[in-house]
Amino acid sequence: MRAVSSLAIEKLPVSRTMSCNLTPTTIVLLVLYPSLLNLVLWRHKAEAVSQTQLHSLMDFLFTDYRPEVRPTTVGEETFLYVALHLLSIQGLDEKSQQLESSVIVEAFWVDDWLSWNRELYGNVSEFLYPQSKIWLPDLIIENSVTSQRQLGYNMNLVRVTEEGFIHWKPSEVIKTACDIDVTYYPFDTQTCNIILSTWMSTQSEINISPHNENENSGLILKKFSQSGTWELVSNSIQTLPNEDGLTRFQFTLKLKRLRTYYILNIILPVLFLSFTASLVFFLPADAGEKIGMGITVLLAYAVYLTIIADNMPQTSLQVSYLAVYLTILLGLTAMGVVLAVVVLHIHHKSDDCKIGKRTETITRKLRILFCMYKLEQPQQCRWASNVLRLSPATVSCSLPSSEEDAKPVASCEESAAASPPPSYTRNNHEEEDEEEITWPKVAATVDRIMFLLTSCLIVVITVVFVPLLSYGA
Repeated sequence: MRAVSSLAIEKLPVSRTMSCNLTPTTIVLLVLYPSLLNLVLWRHKAEAVSQTQLHSLMDFLFTDYRPEVRPTTVGEETFLYVALHLLSIQGLDEKSQQLESSVIVEAFWVDDWLSWNRELYGNVSEFLYPQSKIWLPDLIIENSVTSQRQLGYNMNLVRVTEEGFIHWKPSEVIKTACDIDVTYYPFDTQTCNIILSTWMSTQSEINISPHNENENSGLILKKFSQSGTWELVSNSIQTLPNEDGLTRFQFTLKLKRLRTYYILNIILPVLFLSFTASLVFFLPADAGEKIGMGITVLLAYAVYLTIIADNMPQTSLQVSYLAVYLTILLGLTAMGVVLAVVVLHIHHKSDDCKIGKRTETITRKLRILFCMYKLEQPQQCRWASNVLRLSPATVSCSLPSSEEDAKPVASCEESAAASPPPSYTRNNHEEEDEEEITWPKVAATVDRIMFLLTSCLIVVITVVFVPLLSYGA
């Protein structure tokens, strides 16, 4: 039996395709199981018939086919159905105002020259063919910022069915123009468009209609992957007015910026820095670091303002509230450095330079207002000294240790009873109670005023601008 099987295998008409399929393992199986020989012969015959008929079909369809000619009767329009699949949002460049996204343009139409009777060609109902060898509509991304070209690539496959129905799905990474509004940066929401139209074909030649299972949505998001920077809030589609007879569709994307990164790296550091701007005036003049601290805070604001400016488009149509906020804080800090120099100049004035009476009066009243009024000695001791008017030898602040020590205390009480009232004494010695105003005290008073004023301004500005930024959310 093995000899007969070997003889049958040797007489088997082995073509090039079958010789590749008959591996040593297959030959061994045919020797061991001769019944498999009929199955191999039947499969080879079916493949040969199907391949021959497929070649005949290709010859029938493409012998006189011209891919540069629109495949329809003269005067009739080609109906084109288009859908746009959004795969991902690669990025939105605020400075260049460009949206980069990955999409699939799905198109359907009927090619009258690519239909056949499946019964004549081995029941072949559909096949794949390179897009460069059949007619394609001249679809383009109208608002693309790159050079216009044919969608897809030459070896991209197109599915052709027996009714002449063509299914084309080229994938693209596109860059489209997008008007950026940076008013509420980084709590902003941007609206970008992708405009799809024909390059030269008019509506009388190619009639484009949107194709989407969900009529309320313009984009198909079945394969969409979320971005780490932007959230797709909504999308829609609308038909634009015809220009030069062209059919144009606009897909609108509403994108909201994800804020966690910007809050942690921009908003919170700026708020923390805003509280340090007024501390320049709280630092004593004798510390020797007032100017250094002011310049450090000033440089920190300048750095953050530079970071924000690098992400902004160079336009004057909109101004970011965050940039305005930082600029105001930068101005307050610069003013603080200048005033710190003035305060140090006042603090180190020579004692030979007398203080004017008006300056002394204003300084004294401000020190009383801000609880900075200090006397040379405690109030109780000064009151006791004015009332009793006794020498230190006759006044004792300790408890009497013997009967003899009790007599001076009694004499003190008698003297106190005979002395005038405290109010009368204070009026007579009002000038003695007044604080002596010096240049360091004038400088300290200016520091206190500027500290409170700057702190109030920073709080008011922050309370105004933070809700404005949040309004953009």
